[in-house]
Amino acid sequence: MSVLLRDASELLYTGEDLIITDPPYNIGYKYNGEFHDRMTEEEYGALFEPMQEHRVVMIHYVQAIYEHIAPWLGYPEEVVSWTYPSNAGSKCWRAVAWFNCRPDWTRYRVPYANPNDKRIKELVKKTGGRSLSNHWHVNLVKNVSREKVKEYTNQIPEEIVRRIISTTAHKGDIIVDPFSGTGTTAAVAQQMGFNYRAYDINPLAVELTERRLQSWTSAKKNELPFDHGKTIQGGVD
Repeated sequence: MSVLLRDASELLYTGEDLIITDPPYNIGYKYNGEFHDRMTEEEYGALFEPMQEHRVVMIHYVQAIYEHIAPWLGYPEEVVSWTYPSNAGSKCWRAVAWFNCRPDWTRYRVPYANPNDKRIKELVKKTGGRSLSNHWHVNLVKNVSREKVKEYTNQIPEEIVRRIISTTAHKGDIIVDPFSGTGTTAAVAQQMGFNYRAYDINPLAVELTERRLQSWTSAKKNELPFDHGKTIQGGVD
């Protein structure tokens, strides 16, 4: 388990690695510190070239996945739409894309719609909830959210990473995030009992990730045990 200051274009991955990441979007956004994501197509592609032929789950805008990521990683084997309420114009959803791997929706369950319906109550008794679908409705992390890391922006919700790990990871996998940011991927991996590696080129991101992992209490670590091959009960979808 490690958190390191490292450029994603220089990383080496192994067969045990499951890469789960929310990369810079290359739209000129200035992140905390002196870092901004305005790269040439070649520079941007170099971030993903080391991931070729490895298992990758990526959170990005769907157009960018097909225009800028697919030329390096190939077309995804599965794509989920993640929607959320937002005041940011038309951008109210992102895609979660699986490359060289597929999720097993039956390993994570969410509540049925119409829970007071008699038939649904019987289903809940038998199954505990319905399997995930390819449409997720999960709120963004807001300034007042419990999991918010105040010093950083564009934080991915823990619930999104929890669903990815629950449906995709296997015993012995190492969860890797080459664009750690606030450390959500590593934090959820730790909480679920997986080994992890987190990288970022921003010293602030590395510091925040380390702080977040160190602050995790033993009670919190045991809150969501990952029983391999079993289902996990999730939140409202």
